Amino acid sequence: MESGNQQRAMHLAVFAQGLGVAHSVWKSPRTAPERLHTLEHWAETARIAEEGRLDAVFIADALVLPDSIGADVGERPDPVAVLSALSAVTSRIGLIGTSSTTYNDPFTVARQFATLDHLSGGRAGWNIVTTAIAGASGNYGSAELPEHEARYERGEEFVEVVLKLWDSWEPGAIIADRATGVYADPDRVHEIAHRGKHFQVRGPLTVPRPPQDRPLLAQAGSSPTGLNLAARFADMVFTTQYDPEASRTVVRTVRELAAAKGRSPSDVKILPGLTPILGRTEAEAKDLAHELGSLISPEATLTFLGQAFGGIDLRDHDLDGPVPDIREQLPAHAGVSRPALLIGTALAEKLTIRQMIQRVGLSIGHRCLVGTPDQVADDMALWFETHAADGFNVIPADLPGGLRDFVDEVVPRLQDRGLFRKEYTGTTLREHLSG
Repeated sequence: MESGNQQRAMHLAVFAQGLGVAHSVWKSPRTAPERLHTLEHWAETARIAEEGRLDAVFIADALVLPDSIGADVGERPDPVAVLSALSAVTSRIGLIGTSSTTYNDPFTVARQFATLDHLSGGRAGWNIVTTAIAGASGNYGSAELPEHEARYERGEEFVEVVLKLWDSWEPGAIIADRATGVYADPDRVHEIAHRGKHFQVRGPLTVPRPPQDRPLLAQAGSSPTGLNLAARFADMVFTTQYDPEASRTVVRTVRELAAAKGRSPSDVKILPGLTPILGRTEAEAKDLAHELGSLISPEATLTFLGQAFGGIDLRDHDLDGPVPDIREQLPAHAGVSRPALLIGTALAEKLTIRQMIQRVGLSIGHRCLVGTPDQVADDMALWFETHAADGFNVIPADLPGGLRDFVDEVVPRLQDRGLFRKEYTGTTLREHLSG
């Protein structure tokens, strides 16, 4: 498809979560849990993604250790620290990390991602989250998590301050003229003097203007409030969608909101999550999905669902009984879009809680495609060509093997169709998204 003389390009990020997102995948011979906390593990994942010419590696975050740590991997290293290390062992792929606007301050986040942008030569991205996991509050001296709307109100001002700090150094502020002895032009470095409801920040930032001017901004909330924030600020939006028509509605909504805020709608890329489980034949792919599914710890998935549902515990219900409609019972601090999608889908398909555990446990609730490389490529092409997505946040069930399968088998098929790049044409993350 074309806009003017420019062909529309698919965008791909990889969600790099530990050993993969399938619950209890650490028990699979496809993974190596003893390597999880080594640079070699993360570097291998990033290099495979770069070999496939993907736009970015994305590392999410969680600020509380889950109760299921006895059965499953639950630790989360600091994304910015990991991405800073990856900047030294990669050269082109974008590096996106999550940082919470509820349990951080704007100056620290602005400095971290400006530094990462410098270290990586313009490849940094910040995934903006407001944090919906109630248990995180206890790690930051708070009695309880703020309500949904309050978190987003703070989050919006937080982003405003970060952008001001990145702009506090004008282009060309650093002169470094040995002959005159002038290092920087003070007239091009400014205090921001921000005074708002939530923050008072003087500035300027202690790091010069980032190579991209501002690191890329990503956002993952699909509630009306989340989409409004995305339309105002985000360059990339990660969503959870099962149906292409529903996804097209999200795309249209974000585009319209962005236009109303004076932005070019095409500047916001919508990437639904997708977990591909591949085999040379459909039967082989189903066998792998069954193998990974057999490892799932119900305890781990129930813990995950409890966090998603704001603390409501499905262990109180018969696991072989129907998924209860708890949407009206969700606490005010809970997320909005993910519970609505998970519960609504379970009710529509009349799933039991155990069946929901199996489905969510493979892909943390994202759409899971089990099939041959051609089948997966066909599906991705259909969503892309019918404007249900600008690309995908690829969420491997296991790492690094699931990503290796995708890069070796699906990416070449997308390239052969002219949907995805064969080589990087830019050096910065923002340039990768320009198509």
